[in-house]
Amino acid sequence: MINSVRDYAWGSTTAFSELFDWAPSPSPRAEIWMGAHPTAPSKVLLSDDDAAVDLETLLDGELPFLLKILAAERPLSIQAHPTKEHAEAGFAAENAAGLAADAPERNYVDANHKPELIVAITEFSALCGFRPHAQAHADLTALRGPLVPHPRALDFLDQLLQHIREEDYAAALDWTLTTAAEDAATAARLLAEHLAGEADQEPETVTTTGIAVVSGTLPDTLARITEFFPGDPGLFVALMLNRVDLAPGEALFLPAGNLHAYLAGVGVEIMANSNNVLRGGLTPKRIDVAELLSVAETHVLPLPRCEPQEIAPGHYLYRPPVEEFQLHRRDLGTQGGTHPFTAQTPSIAVVVSGAMTASTDSVGEMRLAAGDSVFLRPGEDVTFSAEGPAQLFIAAAADAARPAVQQKEAPTR
Repeated sequence: MINSVRDYAWGSTTAFSELFDWAPSPSPRAEIWMGAHPTAPSKVLLSDDDAAVDLETLLDGELPFLLKILAAERPLSIQAHPTKEHAEAGFAAENAAGLAADAPERNYVDANHKPELIVAITEFSALCGFRPHAQAHADLTALRGPLVPHPRALDFLDQLLQHIREEDYAAALDWTLTTAAEDAATAARLLAEHLAGEADQEPETVTTTGIAVVSGTLPDTLARITEFFPGDPGLFVALMLNRVDLAPGEALFLPAGNLHAYLAGVGVEIMANSNNVLRGGLTPKRIDVAELLSVAETHVLPLPRCEPQEIAPGHYLYRPPVEEFQLHRRDLGTQGGTHPFTAQTPSIAVVVSGAMTASTDSVGEMRLAAGDSVFLRPGEDVTFSAEGPAQLFIAAAADAARPAVQQKEAPTR
């Protein structure tokens, strides 16, 4: 497959070079898109001698998912995605209003929902879902010290704390992003300046910065956001959300309405085939607070971890409660091994580490380096093999049957 690489500002100049041995890039590379989304559809080489064809020409119908490899060097925007019903209604309404497909005031670029799963390849940090009110109140209270000399900024924070004491995250969100947005921006800028001036200080129970450290991750979250988004009201939205740090192989499933932002790391991401995003901060892009509030879940949410099922040694299946996708992960150890797979529906396989060979009856053998991907037609049998350590992900629709053949390890040499 030939895939588009998206160069968003929050991407990394080094991650794909280090992971996939790509040539260095002077600009950030953020996402590798593998799928048939009209924004950046993949192409497929049928043989070394043939010209590449659009993936959609090989499909019988639509591909229900979009697979990505995501590399974040700085925080992504705080965002939530609509339900399918909400997306259909919003898309139809904006079309009826005569908005162009690329109009900047659009909220809905298609009629689909966008539940998504992220599996960490490296250490990965994220914010997701509103946290218990007492935790958010404690962390935000810790920020009062530096704002005491600034009455309007302090008044903003104290009113925000009042909304959280009343366990009303919807009011807290609206206060931060709408009613008091100017004072929230001032407070965020003052905190960024304060932290920048004390960057060499070691965090303690009460730091010399005047910020009382309550959560162990508070200093890191503050530092990551204020470095790149000084003066963004989204700082206060971020601190209302759960902080989650994933080890490689750990995953989060983010359904419609879950307000979230990725902070840093590289992961394999799969989602329904949509690009509908409602933003709530940490971005220069459009923020429609009323529409965000109409889709965001503003009650306290549990950590949305997605535990994989181990089908066989080294073979893990992430199967969140959606019909559009599931994701297989195959880890081959130091001795390498094989992974037979039968595609029940259109599927995409991508190697994320090591080197593998993919063997099929129709094409023969294909050598795959880290970062390479292949498209699998329904009914196609393929065997992936490696002579040493390697890791493979295979994306398929959720109703795809599990591989009928159990994995076999290569004999020890």
